[in-house]
Amino acid sequence: MFFKQEYIASVETNPSILFFDLEMTGGNTRYDEILQFSIVDLYKGVVFNEYIKPRKCKSWKDTEAIHHITPEMVKDCFTINVHQATIKNLFKHADMVIGYGIENDLRFMKKDKIFVGKNTIIYDLQKSFSRVYSNDNNMPSLKSCAQYYRCPNLGKAHDSLIDTYITVYCFVCIYGLDMPKWLKDIVEKQKSN
Repeated sequence: MFFKQEYIASVETNPSILFFDLEMTGGNTRYDEILQFSIVDLYKGVVFNEYIKPRKCKSWKDTEAIHHITPEMVKDCFTINVHQATIKNLFKHADMVIGYGIENDLRFMKKDKIFVGKNTIIYDLQKSFSRVYSNDNNMPSLKSCAQYYRCPNLGKAHDSLIDTYITVYCFVCIYGLDMPKWLKDIVEKQKSN
């Protein structure tokens, strides 16, 4: 059987596969804001990692107890507006964007007018892992996924960069891919500490 070339999809040797995570002042897109935004390229490592000063929120005690991002830590940072073009450009050119439990993250991105490219695949690793891990409709935590795949301690949980590293580690394990060199280096560094 013969196919016309225009119908055959070409895949680059190293497609642009980005992983991301956000930390917010809370979970309500109406009132809450992004505090940290991290993006990691599967092949290159960290391409964006910034703390972000909220435009309106001045306090977030409930979530501060989880991610430990204080108002003092972000008071001299830029607001999301300054980073929008950079983030949009990264996502616009990505073949695939992956996160863990990203529904709320995507709502916050939409609120701040940050979209992925129209041909970009958006993939929630949590949904795939839930099929392996659980027979019910409960969505397993990133911590459960990391434990299942024996992810070493890569740093403080609920830091969006560390959570992104963990997501990459679990993705690589789930799909039997080679561990990227930059992630191997992080794992080795953490083991020696």
